[in-house]
Amino acid sequence: MKRIILLISLVVAFYSSCTSARTTPNQVLQVVRDTNGEILRSDSRYFVVMPPVLAGGGGGVTRGPILEAEDGARDANFVCPFQVMQTPLNSDQGRAVFFKPMAPNQIEITESSDVNIKFYLDNPIGMCNNTVWEVEGNIPGTVLNPAFLSTNGGETGNPSKVNTWFQIKKLNDDDNVNPMYILVFCPNNYEDTCSEVTIHYVYGQRRLVLKIGDSFPVVFVKDNNYGINSIV
Repeated sequence: MKRIILLISLVVAFYSSCTSARTTPNQVLQVVRDTNGEILRSDSRYFVVMPPVLAGGGGGVTRGPILEAEDGARDANFVCPFQVMQTPLNSDQGRAVFFKPMAPNQIEITESSDVNIKFYLDNPIGMCNNTVWEVEGNIPGTVLNPAFLSTNGGETGNPSKVNTWFQIKKLNDDDNVNPMYILVFCPNNYEDTCSEVTIHYVYGQRRLVLKIGDSFPVVFVKDNNYGINSIV
């Protein structure tokens, strides 16, 4: 009987360790807030933009192609753009996204918890329904060969697809009124494995990449628009 109880205890312990592999024990998770001070929700969409206090730093995050290489060759899919980029204009909020937690019933978005990031499309065309962020290339990447973010093959809700899970962390811990955040990628869910999402210039375009120790501060603006906002 004691052996049976011991075996059950080991199974329960193993299951618990697996289901909590991507959370930190005893960690108190803080909610993420938008520019109105409201908690981010998985059923709402948001623009990911550079804070206004950093004037001249560009606008919001969007998806798009690399327009033209130095040799004049076009090297992107113009029908279904898949690069994750920052718009160069401060006034351009980019394209809104949804944040989808790994826990399917979680509504409020919390810091340091895994989320899929998915671009919002009004009328996604079947073949162009590539909207989920993922990391491409060697992680975390190098200066010469950075790990770019794209939507080329991402999918939501798949715990085994490690390159599609990101985290949100507060950048200015001492400011709860106007908080700024960074997006990070932590493949093993340990701080020393995290890479920050930042900007890398390619042919004048602002591509989002992974880089250690180089921040891309952002705030989240709730998208209250309705109706047709996009074609692709």
